[in-house]
Amino acid sequence: MKNHKIKIGLPYNIDYLPILLNAIRIMAKIMGFEKNDISKLEIATEEAISNVIRYKYTKDDESTFEVILEVQAMGLMIIIKENNIQYIPESDHHIVSNIEIPKSEYRDFSSIMVKRLMDKVWFHSLGNEEIETHMFRYLKKYKTQTTGLENSHNTCSENTVLPHEKHVNYVVRRMKPHEAIAVSKVAYCTYGNTYLHADIYYPDRVRELNKKKQLLSFIAITDVDEVIAHIAFERSTDKNIPEIGVAFTKPEYRGIGCMNKMMSTSMDEAKKLGFTGVFAQGVTSHPYSQKSLNKFGLRDCALLLSSFRTLTFEDITLEKPHRESVVISFRYMEFPKKMIIYPPDHHSEIIIGLYENIGFSPEIGKSNFDLTPSNSSSEISVSTDIDNQTANIKVVTFGKNILTEVRRIINNICANHISTVFIRLRLVDPLTAKYTSEFEKMGFFFSGIHPRSFANDELILQYLNNHVVDFDQIKMASDKGKEILDYVRKHSENTTGFGK
Repeated sequence: MKNHKIKIGLPYNIDYLPILLNAIRIMAKIMGFEKNDISKLEIATEEAISNVIRYKYTKDDESTFEVILEVQAMGLMIIIKENNIQYIPESDHHIVSNIEIPKSEYRDFSSIMVKRLMDKVWFHSLGNEEIETHMFRYLKKYKTQTTGLENSHNTCSENTVLPHEKHVNYVVRRMKPHEAIAVSKVAYCTYGNTYLHADIYYPDRVRELNKKKQLLSFIAITDVDEVIAHIAFERSTDKNIPEIGVAFTKPEYRGIGCMNKMMSTSMDEAKKLGFTGVFAQGVTSHPYSQKSLNKFGLRDCALLLSSFRTLTFEDITLEKPHRESVVISFRYMEFPKKMIIYPPDHHSEIIIGLYENIGFSPEIGKSNFDLTPSNSSSEISVSTDIDNQTANIKVVTFGKNILTEVRRIINNICANHISTVFIRLRLVDPLTAKYTSEFEKMGFFFSGIHPRSFANDELILQYLNNHVVDFDQIKMASDKGKEILDYVRKHSENTTGFGK
């Protein structure tokens, strides 16, 4: 079925909800959703819409909101576009750091029930006083996981002859569509069902993501057509600066230099494809992946604390289990011709040093603290990762309500037991220099920079929700990485309840 959209306008009145639910039911049936999945779509929509109406509806209110049903190749997207209204929680107050927020200023962007019923949920605050809620559910064929593969024929090799004891002929090339199932099997054989990127366990998703070029998979394949390793560019958030990752090698083929060859091939391909740059996230429980990235020209520029749930590593024993922090490493494929950035004065030295580390020298604009936002409303996008208990707040444009908006977003996130929150600010926006210190008063502290395409480079700040990070557990491979670690640690020490 081709991608298309159906738009439905509804008044803020619960009596009209069955019209929308009926439309979703019919559309889901046409798309091929099964009865149980249709029920989940209806319940999630009813829950989300009920919250919208409950805190907006008055008897004389004649305004409307819009719901978009977006048919996609892998499933159904439901988008709710509403006025930026206030949600009043049951409790009178929530606390963000040392700031007390009255319930009248609190906006609930999400529902635990909705997130459990849908596969993906995220939110976008628009500058014109609107909120968009995006909810997505996969069709069953894209939810078929490679479970039980450990018992299937030729899936997880019983070969006891290590590759370095014999010669292995293999080539590295782009994955073909029919090889997606082999990639999923290699992922399962390597990590069981514990790998962070869950899509890789679903062959149909791997195939579709490659078809849409959101994922560019490379494989190492032997002369007998055995897929032994995988690496990919992920282009879901920035098509011109993808993340390189989803990298794994069959255990029995480790030690033959396969991953080095795949990294080399993929870096060469990045240049041919015209990417602006490439970034990666290296774990910090050990330095080995960081060293590999540094070998291929990726340089450290940010430390994201407590980014993932506790990970386990084969042949590596951790001193004690802990949430995983990652270092962002970056490499330019094509340097920007010119860029003016506005770093906050108290972080300008470290930011300039991070840019020097990745080989670029932007022009530093002069801070103007008399500058005020021209728009009344801010444009902010919020995404949450329930599995890893993290959230990202991206400030697209600053509005006069920026501090109020960020405070109540943080309140909602903390109320939903999210462990770590990152706020991303555009360094080319002069208001970033002004408002960074205001966010730090809320409990945020320095993380680093993240280069983006089209001069949308980000300053990243981070917030820890009622948990501490043991900095002694963080291993940094490079001298610049160690400098970033010391800087982040220093700036977290004065934040109540953070770090140690």
